[in-house]
Amino acid sequence: MIQGTINHSQYGVIGGLSVLNPKGQRARKEIYADLLLTALIDAFSILVIFLLMSFSSSGDILYISKGMELPKAGMAQELERQPVVRIEPDKLYVEDKAVSREALVEALIEIREKYQKMNQVFPGIVTIQADRRVTYEALSPIVQAANQAGFSDIQFAVIGR
Repeated sequence: MIQGTINHSQYGVIGGLSVLNPKGQRARKEIYADLLLTALIDAFSILVIFLLMSFSSSGDILYISKGMELPKAGMAQELERQPVVRIEPDKLYVEDKAVSREALVEALIEIREKYQKMNQVFPGIVTIQADRRVTYEALSPIVQAANQAGFSDIQFAVIGR
């Protein structure tokens, strides 16, 4: 006869029945747990595929402030990442940095010099983002400043129809 000590934390006081398995049966693997794991993996796979499909690799190019309405255009192309000049009623921004109208040419020249320091080809493209109600008199100095800074291709941010 083998003698040993019985650990009462694992077994109950009634003849070898486990507290974890009170019926005294051997533990068996249940199919129900496998089904839950399979469904969970399927749900996560679908979620990952959805997020990958809806993810924009181009990132946010424009920040459209509250109350700004971009003009609509019939012939619009998708924007690529270029320097952005944003015109608001009382402010002017170059790449989200507030500048005065007098300092606009210098700010655009700094951007052109950054391209040259990074040994990249300077494309000479600038995007102007303005409300659809902005007048030509307000846009003309911005276009002329971009031209003076060496930006020969001026694009306007619009909403395609």
